[in-house]
Amino acid sequence: MLRFPGNDRPDDAWDMEVREDARLLAVIADGDQHALETLYRRRSGLLYSLLVRMLGNEMEAQEVMQDIFILIWRRANEYDPGRSSPLAWMTLIARGRAADRLRARARRSANHAAYEQELVMLEMEVNGSRQMERDELADACSAALNSLPEAQSRALQLAFFRGWTHEEIASVVGEPLGTVKARIRRGLLALRKVLRDYKHV
Repeated sequence: MLRFPGNDRPDDAWDMEVREDARLLAVIADGDQHALETLYRRRSGLLYSLLVRMLGNEMEAQEVMQDIFILIWRRANEYDPGRSSPLAWMTLIARGRAADRLRARARRSANHAAYEQELVMLEMEVNGSRQMERDELADACSAALNSLPEAQSRALQLAFFRGWTHEEIASVVGEPLGTVKARIRRGLLALRKVLRDYKHV
């Protein structure tokens, strides 16, 4: 049977712990929320410590903890005492959710890096134009912005021309952060297309 640090106690005490956790999971599977609260009090400390070590961020660990116990609530009927202890089963759920969060974090970082690269390239292309061309180019970019959907155009103008952060824009417009980032990304691509077309005229 899988043991965890801090559980070096007599076998009978350990077995009682396992049996109680298994009993709680069985009751949770029947829809008892009080049993879930009891299990949370018993095991949240250990699972939280694991999440903090994996994620390196207490706020993220707290968010993932909520996800874990929602999953335990939904999947309690899937627990098989013949395959693992309750704590091992819950730890596997915690590791899985933490790994999901780490992968999402990596994707966000990659998307942000791509956005920053697009922004730098756009600035270089605009600044590289002759002064006489800049007014014409500004008019072309303005027309391109006006042709975009209103929400997309507004997000791009706030980010590019006013220097607002994605988080500030999301807060002001009342939209999810991911939606705002996607709008800005599409807007940048549209502006770059205008620049390419303009140079070939």
